[in-house]
Amino acid sequence: MKKSILITGVSGAGKSSLNIKLNETGYTSYDMEEIPGLFSMLDRRTGKPFTDYDHADLAKVTSLDWVCDTEKLDALIKNETSPLAFYCGNASDMETILPFFDSVVLLKIGPEATRHRLTTRTSNEFGRTSHIQDWIMTWKDQWDEEMEKKGAVVIDAHQSLDQIAKEVVEKVAGADTLANEAMDRGSNI
Repeated sequence: MKKSILITGVSGAGKSSLNIKLNETGYTSYDMEEIPGLFSMLDRRTGKPFTDYDHADLAKVTSLDWVCDTEKLDALIKNETSPLAFYCGNASDMETILPFFDSVVLLKIGPEATRHRLTTRTSNEFGRTSHIQDWIMTWKDQWDEEMEKKGAVVIDAHQSLDQIAKEVVEKVAGADTLANEAMDRGSNI
């Protein structure tokens, strides 16, 4: 049976890094935000595409929604041939995309580590300024709690990437899927 797993968390939680690690160890994993056309940046007031975006402008950041094209997501998941596939990302319309997945993993990280990762990361400009980080901190804990209430499997994202990957696979894959995947890949996760 195929399993589709959503890995989510606030900016800086480690979704993109975990995506790379899972692919390196032989699993099928996608950085959803890097899939062309899967997400659109929309002006919250008009619903139209956002045209003048700036990662450092708090007014612009707080006036947009990051919305998934559910038809494309559905096609991506249905066309996946791997028995276990991970999809790493976050969206403004989480309520809409959660039903597409068999399980949801929440990478949970504290405020100090979040700020450090956002400030020092080089793969993404979002969240690098203190005022954007301050804004993230205003909703981060509530968002994490909501994801937990919705049944997300919580993983401590303060651990090493190897440990996080191991925990994610162990907690959501199921023993039968995990054994078959490991045999197919010769993996040691």
